[in-house]
Amino acid sequence: MNPKMNYKKAAEVSNWMFIASMAAIGGTFFFTGTTQLVLFAIGIGLIVAAIVVRIVYWRCPNCKKMLKLGFRQEPNICPRCRANLLGEEKSDERSYR
Repeated sequence: MNPKMNYKKAAEVSNWMFIASMAAIGGTFFFTGTTQLVLFAIGIGLIVAAIVVRIVYWRCPNCKKMLKLGFRQEPNICPRCRANLLGEEKSDERSYR
């Protein structure tokens, strides 16, 4: 796994891939023939890539188990080990005040 990719970055990347896939698939309505087919294939490829990013990197940083999949708000607590996933950010915010 990529050490620079964490679950938050994975969520952002996969969400943007999903948005780009919808734009590519939506673009198929404006073209015909080969261009339409290529845009549709790119859209499907981006959806598959977004799912793969979520499966590979959407993991708790403490127990390394997979978090629940879905395109929704990031979890605050790991459902398996009950670790606070926002704990590090809150301590950083306090240091700036």
